[in-house]
Amino acid sequence: MNYLEQLTHKESERQKNTLNLIASENYPSPKTLQLLGSVWNDKYAEGYPGKRYYAGNVFSDELEEFVGKKALEVFDSTGEYGVNVQVLSGSPANAMVYFTVLEPGDTVLSLNLASGGHLSHLHATSSYLKFFKYTNYSLMSKKHGLAIDEVDFKNKLKETKPRLVILGFSSYPRKYEFAKLCKLAHEAGALVLADISHIAGLVVTDLHDSPFKSNGEGADFVVTTTHKTLRGPRSALIFAKNEYMSALNKTIFPGTSGGPHLNQIAAVGQSLLEITGEDVYPDKIDFKQYMQNVLQNTSSLETGLIEVDQEVVAATQNHLCLVKLPEKCDSLDVQTLLEKVGIITNRNAVPNDDRSPWRPSGLRLGMAALTSRGILPEQARELGVAVGSLISGDTTEGAVAGFTKDMSSQLKWYF
Repeated sequence: MNYLEQLTHKESERQKNTLNLIASENYPSPKTLQLLGSVWNDKYAEGYPGKRYYAGNVFSDELEEFVGKKALEVFDSTGEYGVNVQVLSGSPANAMVYFTVLEPGDTVLSLNLASGGHLSHLHATSSYLKFFKYTNYSLMSKKHGLAIDEVDFKNKLKETKPRLVILGFSSYPRKYEFAKLCKLAHEAGALVLADISHIAGLVVTDLHDSPFKSNGEGADFVVTTTHKTLRGPRSALIFAKNEYMSALNKTIFPGTSGGPHLNQIAAVGQSLLEITGEDVYPDKIDFKQYMQNVLQNTSSLETGLIEVDQEVVAATQNHLCLVKLPEKCDSLDVQTLLEKVGIITNRNAVPNDDRSPWRPSGLRLGMAALTSRGILPEQARELGVAVGSLISGDTTEGAVAGFTKDMSSQLKWYF
């Protein structure tokens, strides 16, 4: 094997022999990965179906139209919405919406980073501030955890008069009430972008409120990545209400992009077929059952953490949980220690975090990837106990490393 083949083999072995708790990662099917390296990689297809700038695109047109129709079907958005499948990933997808509807000096309202917002939703050091202004809404504590602070949300709408409101997150363990928040934003004269990258799998299986609605309770734009709970390749989809589709398409091509990556589009299509049941993931589990398993496993992981006195920020309602580490702990050190014993996590800010982004106060843990490998709820609980016990110092590195080795050997691996 050459160096790259050796490195790829090592990475495969690393993934196989560790327990992946990163909420934004998952394992696409072998068929999906095969399409990423297929002959679709070879073709330039600047433009859109029926209007390409290169010859030889008869099958490219069929591919793009098929995947677009399948995306609308999966998200139950046919009729009111259109979709663009050419965008390469999530952050550029959000940017395409900004450049479609915003003018220089317009204000964007989004969830602040410390409360679980995403880097691409505008923040203090964002490059987008060369063009746009931003303000944030925040969270409030409730009996069972956290919720969007509706009073603050309404006040920010009134005070800042944003052109665009972003509903979405990267580390918020609760449900988003899209209908209520969309209605408030529209009543204030704002457009709404729902970024459902983390929860798309829950949305398409009706396990979470959908932002696709035909009245003021629906988002004007919906963006999702395809590699998290959708279990597809690294890519993205942008949906827009029909009145905005022409402008959105022009923003993408020729406004900012050249040829789409047809291999990515084909791989997205394969993952959508696995969601509809027209094809199957190797575990042969119905996709809605898979997502129900993700929810159950995340809850079980959280139960295990609580059993050994770890503090969760709020009871999980989705595929991730957020742990507030003890004051004595350095989150980077904890992340490094867990990786040393084969448990892969990422450090993360918690609401009202006063520590630096490089060494925040929490850990973000997700169960989508391990559920794809067939982990069971009791195993997820045991994993939570192991993680929590190592954080608190109540067990040894050797014990948890042995636990990881044993559990990873029991889980499925398709690659």
